[in-house]
Amino acid sequence: MKAFSWNKVTSAIVLGLPMLVGANYVSAQETGPEASDEETEQITVIGSRRPGRTVIESNVPIDLISADDLQKGGFNDINRQMQNVVPSFNFYQPSLVDGTEHIKPASLRGLAPDQTLVLVNGRRFHSSALLNINGSAGRGSVSVDLNSIPSSAIKRVEILRDGAAAQYGSDAIAGVINIVTKDASEGGSISVSGGYYDTTLDGLPEMTGVQTDANGVVVPNGSNRVAGIYGDDISRRDGENYNIAGNIGFALGDDGFLNLTAEYNHANRTNRGGMDDGDTYPMLEDGSFDPREITTNRDRFRVGAPETESSTILANAGYSLGNGVELYSTATFQDRKSVSGAFFREAGDEGFLIQEIYPDGFGPRMHADISDWSFLAGVRGVAGEWDYNASVVTGYNSVEYTNKNTANVTYLLDTPTEFYGGELKYGQTGVNLDFSRFIDLGDMFSDVSFAWGLEYRQEVFEINAGDEEAYTNRQSLDEDGNPIFDANGNPVYPTSALFAQGSLYFSEAGEVDEDRDSYSIYAEFDIDITEDLNTTLAARFEDYSDFGSTSNFKVAARYSFTDDFSVRGSVSTGFRAPSLQQQFYTSVTTNFVGGEAFDIGTMPATSPAAQALGGGQLQAEESINYSIGFTWTPIQNLNVTVDAYRIEIDDRIVLSETLGNDDSESAIVEQIFAENNIEGVAAARFFINGVDSETQGIDITTSYNFEAFSGDLRLSAGLNFNDTEVSDVIATVGPASLFEPSSLFARRERARLENAAPETKGNFSAIWSKDALNVTLRANYYGDVTQPGTTTAGDVTIDSAVIIDAEFGYALTDDLNISAGVNNLFDKYPESGVERAGGVENAGQFDFISAYPGFSPYGFQGRYLFAKAVYTF
Repeated sequence: MKAFSWNKVTSAIVLGLPMLVGANYVSAQETGPEASDEETEQITVIGSRRPGRTVIESNVPIDLISADDLQKGGFNDINRQMQNVVPSFNFYQPSLVDGTEHIKPASLRGLAPDQTLVLVNGRRFHSSALLNINGSAGRGSVSVDLNSIPSSAIKRVEILRDGAAAQYGSDAIAGVINIVTKDASEGGSISVSGGYYDTTLDGLPEMTGVQTDANGVVVPNGSNRVAGIYGDDISRRDGENYNIAGNIGFALGDDGFLNLTAEYNHANRTNRGGMDDGDTYPMLEDGSFDPREITTNRDRFRVGAPETESSTILANAGYSLGNGVELYSTATFQDRKSVSGAFFREAGDEGFLIQEIYPDGFGPRMHADISDWSFLAGVRGVAGEWDYNASVVTGYNSVEYTNKNTANVTYLLDTPTEFYGGELKYGQTGVNLDFSRFIDLGDMFSDVSFAWGLEYRQEVFEINAGDEEAYTNRQSLDEDGNPIFDANGNPVYPTSALFAQGSLYFSEAGEVDEDRDSYSIYAEFDIDITEDLNTTLAARFEDYSDFGSTSNFKVAARYSFTDDFSVRGSVSTGFRAPSLQQQFYTSVTTNFVGGEAFDIGTMPATSPAAQALGGGQLQAEESINYSIGFTWTPIQNLNVTVDAYRIEIDDRIVLSETLGNDDSESAIVEQIFAENNIEGVAAARFFINGVDSETQGIDITTSYNFEAFSGDLRLSAGLNFNDTEVSDVIATVGPASLFEPSSLFARRERARLENAAPETKGNFSAIWSKDALNVTLRANYYGDVTQPGTTTAGDVTIDSAVIIDAEFGYALTDDLNISAGVNNLFDKYPESGVERAGGVENAGQFDFISAYPGFSPYGFQGRYLFAKAVYTF
C-alpha cells in the first residue's frame, strides 16, 4: 500500500478550499441562501448531552443530513444514500460472498463496520446476526443492518465523526450514527419510484460461437477447450425495481402524535458475470466434445446484486402527560427475502455427476429470509432541578437460509434438491436511565451542564442447525449394501464433492445458544469556561459478564477566536467489546483421515481445540482517538470545516488463518492436539486479538448558498483523506509460540484490513431550484483501492474514478412532485489495468466469469435510470 501523503493532504487544503463549496452537512440542508443560518441553529442530540446544543457550537465534528439530501438520486436504501453524501462513509457491494451478499457491511473512516455505533432516536440499535467471514471488506465483523430502517421514515441523520465510547459505550471508536425518525402529527406523503440498470459490460468475452471442425464437431482451443470470441461489448438491462412508500402523521389527542411509515421494495437481480467458456458436458467416448456445447447457455453465473423483496414498517409516537412528562416510543419491523447464487456446477465435472437430475449442470441458489424488529419505549421529564430520561429498547435479527437448485451428490439420485440450511439469531435488550441538570459553580462563564446515567444491556446469540442431509455425506455401498472403506479405513464416497453444493448450512455440532450482560455508569460535564472557550469532559465505566471491565474518558474543547472562526479538538479513549458472534460462531465440516472423523472449520476461541492452539477469551479492542480542526465562515452563507484525526487501536479482533490446513503445520497441530487429549479435530480457525492498527486522515466539508440564474443555487462538497495501517501483528498463539504471526494473520487478511476504503473520497453536488423546477448534479470521487491476493503478484489495484449523477425534478402542483434522473451517468466500471485475454484490461477472475473486483468502492453495477413521484398531503 502506498504511504499516506500528508503533503498531498496539506496541498489539497491550501489549494482546494476555494473550490470546495459545501457538503450536505451542517449548513447545507435547506434550499435558498437563507439556509445557512437556519441549519446551523438546528439542535443535535449527539456529541454532548447539554440541552439545546447546536451543530455550529459543537466541539467535535458532526454531520447533519436532511431527508431531502438523502433522497436525492435514485436509491431508496440508506446505505447507498449516505455513501453519496458522506465522504467518510463507505458501503461495500461485493458478490459471490455468501451471506454477506444479503446484509452488506458499511463503515466510517475506513474502520470495521462494528467500530461505529448506530443509534435510532438516540438509543442503541441492535446489530445483525450475520458474521462476515467471507472475502469481502469488513471480514470478521458484525454490522448493523441500516437498510432495516425505511429511508422514507427518516427526518435527518446525525453523524458524530469522533471517538465517543466514553459517552455512549462499546463500538463508538470511529464515531456514532444517529438516525432520527419523523415525528409530525399531521400530513404525510405517498411516493412511487422505480428504475433499472441500462449498462454495457465493456470488453468482456462474449460467447458468439464455438470452434468446430469441417464436420461441425467442437474442437479444443488451448486452455479454454470451448472457444469464446473476446472483445465485444455486452449490453445488459436488468435490476428492474420499484418502491412504494407511505408516511402519515396523526394527532393523539391534543398532546401527542403517531407517525407511521410503510415501505415495500422489490428488486430483480443484476447480472455482471461474463460468459462461461468452459466445457459443460463430459467428453464423448471417442474423445470428442459433446455437440450440445454449441447451443448450451453460457450466461449461467450469478454475479451481481441479489434479487430482493422487503416489507418495512416504522412507527414513532409521543404523548405529553403534562407537567413536563412525555412518553415516547419507536417500533420497527422488516421482513426481507433475498436470493443469490453460487458457482455453476458443470455436468461434465465428475464430482457433480448426477446428470439424471441436472443434465445440463446446475447453479445453486441461496435464499435468505431476514427478519428484523425493534421496540423502544421511554419516559422523559423534569423532577425538581433534574431532567430525566428512562427507556427500554429491545431488538432482534434473524437470518434463515434455504438452499435450492442444489444437491448433496454423495446421496446420488436420493439427494434432495432443496435444503434448509439453518438459522442465525441475535437479540439485544437495553435499559437506560439518564439524568442531567445545570449547576452554578460561580466562577464559570455560565452554569455547567452535568449529566450522568446508568445502562444495562443483555445480548443473546443462537445458531440452529439445518437439514442433516446438507452437512452429512452418505458412504458408498458395495453390491451387498455394506459400507466401503479404503485401505486406510476411510469411508469411500460416490464423489469427491461433499456436502450440499453451493450452500449455506449449519450442522448440529455447530449449534450455539449463548448470552451475556453488561452494566455501565457514565458522567459528562459541558463547561463554558469563558465566553469563547467550551470544554466537554466525559468518563464511563462498563463491566461485561464475559471479558471483564473497562474505563474510558474523553476531553473535547472549542475556542472561538471570532464569531466566524473557531478551533476545536478532542482526545478520547475507547473500546469495542468482542461480539457474541465473534466469540461463539461455529461452522464445522467433518473429514475422514485414517478411518477417523475430524472436524475442520471455524470454532469458538474458548473451545478446547482453540485453547490448545493458544486461543482464549477475547478481550475488548482499545483505542485512543485524537482530533483537531477548525470551523470558518469567511463570508455569509459560506461554511468550511477541517478536522484531522488519528485513531490508534490495540488488540483488534481478527479471524486467524486455518491452523492445520497446511501441510507444513498439520504435524504441529496434530502434536498439540495429542498432547492435550483433543480428539476429532484436524484443523481450526478462531478469532484472536491479533493486530494493532493506526488510522489517520482529514475531513473537509464546505457549503455555499447563493442566488444564481434567477434561482437559488446550493453548492456543496466534502473530502475525506484516510489511511489505515497495521502497526503490529501481535498474535502469538500456540505453546511456545509455535506459530509465527504471519501464519496466524497472513498478508491477505492484513491487506484487507488496510485497504477496505479508498484513501481519498469526495462528494460534490450542485442543487439549483427556481419555482417548480429543481436540478441536481452530483460527482462522487473514489480514490484507488487495492484488492489483495494471497501474494503480492495477485493484488489488484482498482483505479480512481469519478461517478456522475443527475436528477431533474418538477412540481406539477403544490402537492405533486415528479423527478427523473440517472446514477453513474457515464456507465463507469472499475478498471485495474490488469491485462487478460483479448487485450481486455480488468480484474477478471475465473476467466472473466467474475469480471469486476468486489473491493470496488462504488460497486460494479453500471448506469442506473430512475423516476419518482411524490404526493404530499
